[in-house]
Amino acid sequence: MAATTTHQFLVIHPLDDAPEQKVDTEGLGPMPMTRSVRYSLFSLRAYLIVMVLMVTYHVADLAGVFAKHAH
Repeated sequence: MAATTTHQFLVIHPLDDAPEQKVDTEGLGPMPMTRSVRYSLFSLRAYLIVMVLMVTYHVADLAGVFAKHAH
């Protein structure tokens, strides 16, 4: 017959735990990127800029900034 083993885990709340050493990122420098990553990030930046411009235009249109004035 095989012996059964039981695993017991102790759960400690993060506020009660001892502080841990944080990662030091001082000397990492720029991250190397492939051409496809660079194009993807550029596309994402362009998309976000276009979306912000569209939302700004829509809000200005709702506010009546572009309304035709009757003379």
